[in-house]
Amino acid sequence: MGLAQTNKNTRAVAQGEEGRYRSALLFANVVELVRDEYFEQEKTDYDQMTYAALRGLLSSLDPHSQFLDPEGYAMIRTETEGQFGGLGISVGLLENQLTVNVPIEGGPAYRAGILPGDRIMKIDGQGTQKMSLAEAIRKLRGKPGAPVQLAIFRPTEFKTLEYSLVREMIQVPTVADVFLLPDTTSKGEKIGYLRITQFGEKTDREFDAAIGKLEREGATSLMMDLRDNPGGLVDEAVEIVSRFVPEKTMVVATEGRRGAAGRLEYLSKAAPRKIRWPTVVLVNGNTASAAEIVSGALQDLGKAVIVGETTFGKGSVQTVQPVDRSVAPAVAVRLTTAHYTTPSHRKIHGVGIEPDIVARMTKGEEQALYHSRSPGLKKTGVPEEVVTDEPLTRAVDALRGWKVFARRSTASP
Repeated sequence: MGLAQTNKNTRAVAQGEEGRYRSALLFANVVELVRDEYFEQEKTDYDQMTYAALRGLLSSLDPHSQFLDPEGYAMIRTETEGQFGGLGISVGLLENQLTVNVPIEGGPAYRAGILPGDRIMKIDGQGTQKMSLAEAIRKLRGKPGAPVQLAIFRPTEFKTLEYSLVREMIQVPTVADVFLLPDTTSKGEKIGYLRITQFGEKTDREFDAAIGKLEREGATSLMMDLRDNPGGLVDEAVEIVSRFVPEKTMVVATEGRRGAAGRLEYLSKAAPRKIRWPTVVLVNGNTASAAEIVSGALQDLGKAVIVGETTFGKGSVQTVQPVDRSVAPAVAVRLTTAHYTTPSHRKIHGVGIEPDIVARMTKGEEQALYHSRSPGLKKTGVPEEVVTDEPLTRAVDALRGWKVFARRSTASP
């Protein structure tokens, strides 16, 4: 390295240090100004002002980065452990409005009839327009048995609904509705159906148990439904793909600010069973994150046909990084550090996974399907037999065509 380059690097470091000092001094001066002059003194606690500033800093980066105060950090550590106290809804910000992504099946919100896409306008009478996502989640969760009032705007019906719910200890399901499709739907084929609602710590074990059940019932092909699956643990997504591919196959990769130089690959693992059935995966616009990793990997690796609509496109990586405990105890930062790519290097974030076979449902058909599953919606009188599920029908046709082709290939001399 030449002298000129060394001097340039030295100046850059010095400028960086000067900028950091100047920013810290500005922040400290503003905090002291607020402490001295703001008329509601109870709002000027040092920790609370600092936490509020850091929430604003992190939320300004992207919708998924956030500062976690002690309460938020403790709460987030329960998200993947399989149970927590709350209403059983996954929420996010859509067009700066607090929006229901997916109600967790069996939870209070699901039983009451709350739908994906519903906008939460008020929580216990307080408007959500100026709430951060972390603050809203804190208000939705709480001790089991504690009531909460929600005012919800439903865009599909253009009306506001009031809900009075009671928080419960939410047991997060992952694999649901494991059965052989009836002959009237499968047209005589032995098609096993299972639905993964999200990817949690037990998904691989539940998946293996579900496949074992379908094997015993005589299934010869598989329909895996990932519609309305908001994602979850990436390691569990890798575990599921590992059931379909040889060990050490690249499933997904991450690329951060250093591009290819910082690329990290997730390889498939040794699995207790391998799926060799013809497989289709159902997806829709609410299929996100880890569910998109599974869909994209199985598509790229030629292990499944993807049927439905282009997925959500949430392919960014968030890591939770605790702050040095000597600076602040039990706080952390959830920070977007990379983007996911599929085995063929396709970007997921902001793009989504395009299906091999496009099959859409109208909003009315989606709600009717939800009625058929949710006890809170069945009471509205929509009979299960009116549900039209075009993606499922197209998936059945794809599996039947796949098996017919395989039989003819085997029979050819």
